Amino acid sequence: MEYRKARPDEREAYIDLANYAFKIDFESVIPKVYGKDMDPSAMHMVAADEQGRLRAQVAVYPEPMNVGGFPLRAGYLGIVSVHPRARGEGHMKVLMNKWLEEAPQSYDMLVLYGQRQRYEYFDFTLGGVRIKYTVGQDNARHALNDVSIDGLSIRPLFEIEGAAAFAGKLNDARPSFVQRDEQQMPFVLTGLEQRPLGVLDEGRLIGYLVVGKTGKEITEFAMENADDIPRAMKAYLAHAGTDWLSVLAPEYETELNASLSRFAENYAIETSDMYHIFDFARVLEAYLTLKHRTIGLAYGQFSAILDGQPVTARVDENGVTVERSALPGAGEFTKQQAQKLLLTPHGRFMEARVPAGWFPLPIFWYMADKF
Repeated sequence: MEYRKARPDEREAYIDLANYAFKIDFESVIPKVYGKDMDPSAMHMVAADEQGRLRAQVAVYPEPMNVGGFPLRAGYLGIVSVHPRARGEGHMKVLMNKWLEEAPQSYDMLVLYGQRQRYEYFDFTLGGVRIKYTVGQDNARHALNDVSIDGLSIRPLFEIEGAAAFAGKLNDARPSFVQRDEQQMPFVLTGLEQRPLGVLDEGRLIGYLVVGKTGKEITEFAMENADDIPRAMKAYLAHAGTDWLSVLAPEYETELNASLSRFAENYAIETSDMYHIFDFARVLEAYLTLKHRTIGLAYGQFSAILDGQPVTARVDENGVTVERSALPGAGEFTKQQAQKLLLTPHGRFMEARVPAGWFPLPIFWYMADKF
């Protein structure tokens, strides 16, 4: 068995293997990566037998981010697939480990969505923060009774002239975002069988929603003016004709959360994905800065050795600073312990001098950018 990167001439083979394993058409479901004329071969680590047949594969998709003004090299790991006749032979383990050996040269962290215990074997930790709101017709009828939706209309986003540039502008205005190429925007926002919908006021585009396949979940909510969030919500409820829908929001999008919390029926705080951090200082600096600028942090200092990496983070009147050194007596944590400390509320119960209000880090991955 040969374990290596896929070749361009194997494009059809690795897509067929993914389609067979997941029972979906990846070329249509994830056009951002597998659309016509795309060559994502270098993103795929494959296991090929002596006849050259692909038996398993694991892909990592580059997702460069801007977090609190800091560039962060992130990658999304997915399409973990093994041919049914090759299961139980250990191919996934080899491919995962090969990626984890290679990835630190190109990424500050990897992200994935998958079964928790399966990926904890590879030092991924479930964490991050997202808030899921539930909004119904009764909420609109009572809490939004005085909100006028006159002049508002909902249309497929990319039927509207200038929509890609408009969506790109709103994306880049977020406090944290995955960098999106304007030319690729239609492929990005339609990934995973989602539908991007434009919100127009008297024919002028003022925002957009990305909704799931059923139309009952909004995975991305972007408005030019935060005051228009209640109007857009009420208009979409009327447009969709559904009794209930859910809205996913990053913790750090404070205006969106403040607006939704005023009229939603309820909300739940959820984890967002699983994370494997390579550069703790870089990830800490980016996400602590983001949290300081949006949600707020108490002044304080935290010093530890995280997976062998010394780190000291401080928050004061000048903002956030992170040094690649540790104070005498700093606690030492394994990768799993360090990630649990940073990414989950359970980390606060560990023995560490953690200032109040710091954790978990407000990491959130937009559904449209999962691949």
